[in-house]
Amino acid sequence: MRKILLIIILFSFNTNAQQIKSWQNYTSMQKINDFEFNENIFWAVTDGGVFSFSQLDSTYFLLTKSEGLSSQTLTSIAISNDNKIWIGTSEGYIDVYDPSTNQVSTIYEIFKENKSNKRINDIQISGDTVFVSTEFGLSLINSKDLSFFDSILKFGAFTSETPVLNVFLSDKIYVVTQAGIAINKDGFSNLTAPEAWENISLNSNIPVSEINRVTKLNGQLLAATNNGIYRQTNSTWSVAYLSGSKILNLYVEGQNLYSIVGYFDNDLERYTASSLYLHSNQNQEILKYNSGVLSKIDVLPSNEIAVGSYTGLAIIGEGNNNFIYPNAPGTNSTINLTVDSEGNLWSGTGKNNQGIGVLKFDRQSWENISTSNNSSFKFNDFHKVSSSNNDVYFLSWGKGFIKYKNSEYEIFDSETTELIGIPNSNNFIVINDAETDDEGNTWFLNYWAADRKPIGVIKTDGEIISYTIPTSISSQVISVENLTIDQYGTKWITGDFNGDAATEGIFYFNDNGTLENTSDDIWGKLSSVNGLRNNDVKDVVVDQYGELIIATSIGVDVIPNPSDPKSIRGDQYFAMRQQTVNCLAVDPINQKWFGTEKGIFLMNSDGSNLIANFTKSNSPLPTDVIKSIAIDKQNGIVYAGTDFGITAISTYFVEPNKDFSKLFIYPNPVLLSSNSNPFLIVDGLVEDSEIKIFDISGNLVNEFLSIGGKTTYWNCKDLNGKYLSSGIYIVVAYDSEVNEVGHAKFAVLRK
Repeated sequence: MRKILLIIILFSFNTNAQQIKSWQNYTSMQKINDFEFNENIFWAVTDGGVFSFSQLDSTYFLLTKSEGLSSQTLTSIAISNDNKIWIGTSEGYIDVYDPSTNQVSTIYEIFKENKSNKRINDIQISGDTVFVSTEFGLSLINSKDLSFFDSILKFGAFTSETPVLNVFLSDKIYVVTQAGIAINKDGFSNLTAPEAWENISLNSNIPVSEINRVTKLNGQLLAATNNGIYRQTNSTWSVAYLSGSKILNLYVEGQNLYSIVGYFDNDLERYTASSLYLHSNQNQEILKYNSGVLSKIDVLPSNEIAVGSYTGLAIIGEGNNNFIYPNAPGTNSTINLTVDSEGNLWSGTGKNNQGIGVLKFDRQSWENISTSNNSSFKFNDFHKVSSSNNDVYFLSWGKGFIKYKNSEYEIFDSETTELIGIPNSNNFIVINDAETDDEGNTWFLNYWAADRKPIGVIKTDGEIISYTIPTSISSQVISVENLTIDQYGTKWITGDFNGDAATEGIFYFNDNGTLENTSDDIWGKLSSVNGLRNNDVKDVVVDQYGELIIATSIGVDVIPNPSDPKSIRGDQYFAMRQQTVNCLAVDPINQKWFGTEKGIFLMNSDGSNLIANFTKSNSPLPTDVIKSIAIDKQNGIVYAGTDFGITAISTYFVEPNKDFSKLFIYPNPVLLSSNSNPFLIVDGLVEDSEIKIFDISGNLVNEFLSIGGKTTYWNCKDLNGKYLSSGIYIVVAYDSEVNEVGHAKFAVLRK
């Protein structure tokens, strides 16, 4: 192999550091793929990252990409003699976390190999040697300096680059591959030589591809196969336990053998359940698990059994089972997000019986609201959420929607309303979006409504009115998707290009303030025929200047004056051309955040400047495919939803104050040194504040405009570009018309 490439990643990211304060990934860590127990601490790798759990104080520690991991699709874990945590990933990265320094070292050697599949299947450590099983062989790494010293690609007569599933380290090295079992021969020091390995097959009834793991009990070799547990006696293999069962894992503790049996659903083509067995005098089923596949087994010093599951780390003791996992989202499928007026984040979780309710995050902890803990919920399939004013809407797949206001839930479904659902199943009501207007009425979109009434309103008195789309606008049932209301009361409606009915562009509707009188209603449609860049409209929002921003699969269009719907402009947001924009949001200073298939694009207010393009390569984003974006304007947090969890981006773009009564400067004092890169934060500003810095004698030191919101930052340099001297300084902030003025002091200490 090539010389090792090693990069040390500290827990900070410098991308656009002047605008981004911090990153934080929030992921479900319930699905345990592998774990280790060491010195009263569990270390587990999951589909969302790594967590540790201390038995001594019941505390958790989390690692994701925002803390320095190279990936969040983790496969395996091991702990070396120096207590470093070795983590394998599906992409071929190996991360080594050192708890003593809080640093992650990433080994890229396997990832950079020219192979189609570079997944790390297993990591085992013996002494200073790390055995890494991959999809194309076995790598041996020195745990001290992280250098590769052997890469074994061929085992005896097996085909070169046969995938290695795992290794069992005993008196010899037992390598389980897709071609069978390989054992190192005595007298061969060069393990890369094919002749250094002996190949073992079981018998003609067991295909070599169905051997999953090996271990030893009382000196006899055991194999977990898809046809039971086999034992080798005098070079002869025979079934020992659970004949015909799919054995996924084995574990030996003293004289006891434990196994995991998987139950495969041929129709679904996946394992749907599994069991934990103890094989002593007889086959004893210890745990039947109906929520997926159990993974690794370990017996603790307390004689409790630890097993990895899809719902956390199961600890099985006398008469009770506990599941350990950190407070986090209940799923990584956070496909739709919204932030309410109190700064709470909400997320939908799925449809077609895959949803688990709705998720709520109050910036401190996560809550999963579902039928299991809330009597107001009759179902869990909520594919979308939305919020406006003080209302939050949970939109279900087929069961209508729930309005949440003042801690109360109100259900709108086929039983409580006369809404008509989809063709051929009128009780199947899919509400794809909802928004509260300035008068408190709730407007909603009825997806693929069979009565051709795609938009409706719930008046403040509870009456529901639905509106029929004119045949001149559309002659078919339309698959409405997204809704926004502009400053003129016009409702803009997008379609679902990949839905059950074809989209026709973007529709608009205005009731002219007379909800009951349909004679003065205004309907219209924009498509590629009359200026829209593409009929596949993904999202639409109204920005702070009242412009309508339209996201499509090939870029962005703008309607600068929504009262004139045909005033479409396609010459703005040049950087977004040909980008598939899935979603967009507007921050407090009118910047646009576009979620695309290639990460997040941040653009300035008028779209003339691309500020940043955050991707999984240059940021903690777990993927480049962004499904949803929501912004907490009160706290300056941008949330990005993906199929791999939620990423929170903390920014300086915070909704401005009305006056300067809460003007605040930090850090105070500012410490300056020759190697520092300081930033002074001015908080509590009004919109578009102008700022002047004076010394204690009243001399002007610097002046600048804020970035537009509640906070701004300054590099502590004077008008000549030099850092300030030690002393006391005064900040004076005022609005553009000098109607509001604020001031504060801060100190500078030079080292």
